[in-house]
Amino acid sequence: MFANSTKARLSQIYFSYFTIIGVVSHYLGLYLDSLQLPATTIGSILAVMTIGRILGPSTWAHLSWLNKNTHLRIQLGCLFALLFFSLLLFKHNTLFIYLALGGFAFFWSAVLPQIETLTQAKLEGDASAYSLVRMWGSISFILFVIIAGWSFEHFGVTQSVEYMTMVLLVILLFNSVRLPQPQVKHSAVVSSSKLSFQKRLKQKHVVAFLVCSMLMQFSFAPYYGFFSIYMQDIGYTGYQTGMFISVGVVAEIVIFFYAGKLVKQFALNYLIAFCLALTALRWFTLNSFAEHVLLLILIQTIHAFSYGLFHVCAQKFMHNEFVGDALSKGQAFYLSVSFGIGGALGAWCAGWGWHLIYDATYYFAAAFALLGAVIGLQAKSIESSATTR
Repeated sequence: MFANSTKARLSQIYFSYFTIIGVVSHYLGLYLDSLQLPATTIGSILAVMTIGRILGPSTWAHLSWLNKNTHLRIQLGCLFALLFFSLLLFKHNTLFIYLALGGFAFFWSAVLPQIETLTQAKLEGDASAYSLVRMWGSISFILFVIIAGWSFEHFGVTQSVEYMTMVLLVILLFNSVRLPQPQVKHSAVVSSSKLSFQKRLKQKHVVAFLVCSMLMQFSFAPYYGFFSIYMQDIGYTGYQTGMFISVGVVAEIVIFFYAGKLVKQFALNYLIAFCLALTALRWFTLNSFAEHVLLLILIQTIHAFSYGLFHVCAQKFMHNEFVGDALSKGQAFYLSVSFGIGGALGAWCAGWGWHLIYDATYYFAAAFALLGAVIGLQAKSIESSATTR
């Protein structure tokens, strides 16, 4: 992984990017609480960050002066994310926190679709190679979830989150400079790909794919927001909950070894529908059998399909559908719609659902995932582009 080959440098950027997710994603609420902020303010800050995650990818991808330089997009995004987050080292008043985390979320989320674009271009859409590169992101995620938890006990939440994230952002910036240079596209190709992006978004199978992706992330909201609370209410300890989460990530890493072969053997729409159907089963059984340890472990292994295989299928679809600069815009739009809009709407609905019907919210999550599976099965032309290129 620490060599200078193209795959090694791509693996390093995924490794460093997802270390930050391991620290920030799971512990941001705990960090804000450590600053003694009221719950309403914490909710508002998270809402501002969500807006940043929705607007960041597409806005950054459509800046005309960066259109021809994916490499520069990644570097500047990493730099600005670092600069905004560093504001937290100076002041902890509410305005600074809004500015720091809002700006950080905007630029940090804008970086990932550019990394995905560069990776797909350098690997030429090879799903097997992509799976092995992307796997390092999952490894770093689980590693730093554990490291951060250990650090909290020794150095406190506030200092751990701030200084660990700062160091990791510096490493991310360093690795972005070492990324392999993208191939320069001729202006005619860029122009035609721009038109292609506009037209592709109107095609039914592209719309179906985006809806499936949005429904998948929508269904994940009760898990992301309330799984730890649910486990605590049932009687599991924080350590046990961490282990259950780790089971899912380990399963995700394992599937990356086989995802490339599966994508080659089966139609994308069937794989996407299969992942959504298993996700529906996951949420349904999570609500029904979470008190049984062995069954809960088995349920968590479905994360291999809910996230791992689904993500590889999504990236293969993006590579098949979008070419040239359109791939960058397509990646940004995909993340804005799925993780941005789908995640935001899901979080809002999950919050109300948990308040009104508690763990039965998972049944509704299962229903939305199942709806996505039905749409995926009907969208047979999702695979058509793979056979025409």
